Amino acid sequence: MIFHLNILNEHDVTQSYVNWFKNLNVTRFSKNQYRIFTLASQKNFVSSCLNNPNIDLYGIFHKDLHIGNIQINGLLNYHKNAEITYVIGNTDYWNKGAASFAISKIIEISKINYKLNKLFAGVAEDNIASIKVLKKNKFILEGKKLNHLFLNGKFCNQLEYGLIL
Repeated sequence: MIFHLNILNEHDVTQSYVNWFKNLNVTRFSKNQYRIFTLASQKNFVSSCLNNPNIDLYGIFHKDLHIGNIQINGLLNYHKNAEITYVIGNTDYWNKGAASFAISKIIEISKINYKLNKLFAGVAEDNIASIKVLKKNKFILEGKKLNHLFLNGKFCNQLEYGLIL
């Protein structure tokens, strides 16, 4: 499958996109399980990202279909490191390489466009798919925060991954 990234714009926010976050399988490893998503709130979120020079929010697309997002936060960081977060909201595209593609493109963009030194990501310890995709993109485990996240009614550990660019 061929995927591509585009900076997400308000016109990319559809009801289908909003509905991703109503799927407990999509949000089970994310604080998004505690938020309420509406078309208006997501358009506001995307607008706030567009107006924040510290953040870039990319949509992950298969052809013209918006299937997920990847965000890079910390573009103005003095230390030249930034956090990435990502979601493949359209579950038809799970295990199809979309997340790995998105991370690999963000790595490339981070080196060339943003001139960053490091990327990092936090992941719930039980999120095996996300751990695999980070490792596939050469991120290394740098630490573990014990009982750091409260997800699905219980505390769990957060693993910290990093990649020197």
